[in-house]
Amino acid sequence: MKRVRQAEGFSGVVLIARDGKVLFARPYGMANLELDVPNTLATKFRLASITKQFTAAAILLLQQRRKISVSDTLCTYLRDCPATWKAITIHQLLCHTSGIYSFTESDDNDRYDPLSMPVLDTVARFKDKPLDFAPGTGFHYSDSGYLLLGYIVEQASKEKYEDFMRENIYQPLHMKNSGYDHPWLILKHRAQGYAVKDGTMVNAAYMHRDTPFGGGSQYSSVGDLLLWDQALYGNKFLSHDSLKAMFTPNPAKVPAEWLLGEKGGYGYGWMIEELFGRELDVHGGLINGFSTIIMRYPEDRTLVVVLRNQQEDFPGDLKNLKIVHIGKGLSAIAFGLAAPTLTTH
Repeated sequence: MKRVRQAEGFSGVVLIARDGKVLFARPYGMANLELDVPNTLATKFRLASITKQFTAAAILLLQQRRKISVSDTLCTYLRDCPATWKAITIHQLLCHTSGIYSFTESDDNDRYDPLSMPVLDTVARFKDKPLDFAPGTGFHYSDSGYLLLGYIVEQASKEKYEDFMRENIYQPLHMKNSGYDHPWLILKHRAQGYAVKDGTMVNAAYMHRDTPFGGGSQYSSVGDLLLWDQALYGNKFLSHDSLKAMFTPNPAKVPAEWLLGEKGGYGYGWMIEELFGRELDVHGGLINGFSTIIMRYPEDRTLVVVLRNQQEDFPGDLKNLKIVHIGKGLSAIAFGLAAPTLTTH
């Protein structure tokens, strides 16, 4: 981390834990550059796409309570469903095999980011787009799918998505530093997000949390993510069947550019891979002002978390992300291996 800090001016918080016990946790840089507020272990960061695993857990909780089934069709919960979506199941939304176009890939997506967009208004942006492939026949990472899953949580629970998440996940797991990141909230210990423009650090572009919704609306801290990690062992929070579904990779082939290692598949809100000769359950996130990664090695009960309040654009291959290099380096050290050579971009 000293090398990373020196080479890249890293700003964020990292944590390594094993068997629920913290081995290393340290903040770096500033939560707010304008006010000279440093990051701390309690700093709250936007999770970006790490949100997806919490949305997946909400769906599985509803299934455990017999209010929903992952074999249900999307159109069971969505009025005015396009004919092309009639066969799409919740399972396919969860593992990115629905074929639904991802609205974040639209050329004009940036102009919607600052707007308070009701979910169905966002759905209207992509519901008439042709499918990328017939449902269940391929893999394409789709933020649209997880936006729809957040909407399904609301329809099945008869609650607002954020209320369901708070009452059924964060509160029971004592995750006091996690929630829905409304930009208008006075949120203590919230990190400001930053980007680089013409070689200078600037405030990241404003983004309303309703835009990513079930795919990227949550915030958390490294300590809360350790509580989350621990809740995924045993069957007290999610049942054995739910955990098996969450961490079983779908057989659809995942393109190499979406993998940290050489092989893997997508479960429910997690990529299931192999790294350092161990199973790795992993997910990253990129959003205005923030980049994040959570890496679980269940065979060793080892957790690596990196939360960064610095924007990083997707370079076309996950292996080339700075956040991934940091996560891999910390993982290697946790297993007594040599850290990979630091690569800067």
